[in-house]
Amino acid sequence: MATSRPGPYAAYAFDFDGTLADTSDVNTGAVRASLAAHGVTVTLTWLNAEPTFTAARLRRRLALPPAALPEDTFIEAARAYWFANTDRIKPIADAAAAARTAAGQAALAVVSANYSDIVRHGLEVVGLDDLPWTVVGRDDVPQPKPAPDAYLHAAQLLGIAPARCLAHEDTDEGITAATRAGMHVIDIRRQPWQ
Repeated sequence: MATSRPGPYAAYAFDFDGTLADTSDVNTGAVRASLAAHGVTVTLTWLNAEPTFTAARLRRRLALPPAALPEDTFIEAARAYWFANTDRIKPIADAAAAARTAAGQAALAVVSANYSDIVRHGLEVVGLDDLPWTVVGRDDVPQPKPAPDAYLHAAQLLGIAPARCLAHEDTDEGITAATRAGMHVIDIRRQPWQ
């Protein structure tokens, strides 16, 4: 749910995948490649029905034991594919403009369910690495979105109360995480970039 902007805000937080950059092709390709490395083949339609790609969730859907799709080797294969195919990441022009405008007014954070090194590399690919980002990824917190941990950690690193932060999100899980953290949220799926 999008909330109005009472502003001014002391910080602006942006999700990465789907908000600042269109990473859908490389992310689904990474999951398919990792599954294939473990001897599992799925269709793109089957994969697109799963909004969150973790080994545990995929094992449940595929009815596989943990040994058939271990978390560490699943992540390793997916990361290798992701870094080898970053040329498939597409910048989102309106998001880049909003981030540049926000940088002139307040602190910036990227809060992602992806890994922080992947996000930093992605920021380089889409030409946003020159902004003063505080990056928080799934590897920086105990629980990823929809838990509020990543947003709370970003606010703590910035030294800004969550209520003084505006988050930009494109998933229900991300909106839940930011809302639970006490931030105002813009659902970019429903509210155009301004």
